[in-house]
Amino acid sequence: MDTKEKLRKGIKIRLIVMSLSTLLPIILLILFNLPFFKKEFKVYSDLSVLRYAIFVLLEGYIGFKIYRYIRFFCDTEYADFFVLRKTDERLNFIRLKTNAMVIKIFIYVCGIALITAGFFSSAVFYTLLSILCAVLLIYLFVYIFYSRKY
Repeated sequence: MDTKEKLRKGIKIRLIVMSLSTLLPIILLILFNLPFFKKEFKVYSDLSVLRYAIFVLLEGYIGFKIYRYIRFFCDTEYADFFVLRKTDERLNFIRLKTNAMVIKIFIYVCGIALITAGFFSSAVFYTLLSILCAVLLIYLFVYIFYSRKY
């Protein structure tokens, strides 16, 4: 199986997943507007605008990805360009280095924010602590997986 066929199979699966994932933010938005959730949780009016902005950004991103995947199947020239970008060693090396650096910077920034939050709010402190622990655990599991694989 050549590279283009492998990508075609993977993109078909991603297209299905992305199409289904457009429903999740819509369902969450509807659920949190039900009277039960409004009574149960305190909803701040200034966060309402932010919540809708995040919803629009998330749906826009998912829509853009779906557009790219459909374009891959419809336009052969774009499909060849997509395969070239996915198999280019230089771009893959840059992407690998960028991802590693972003994770390191995120861990350091989260640690600094954790120290700062310890002086102000225990809720923010424990939230950041759980996020930092989750990122470190995911990093550890991925490291163990790839160290055994290669």
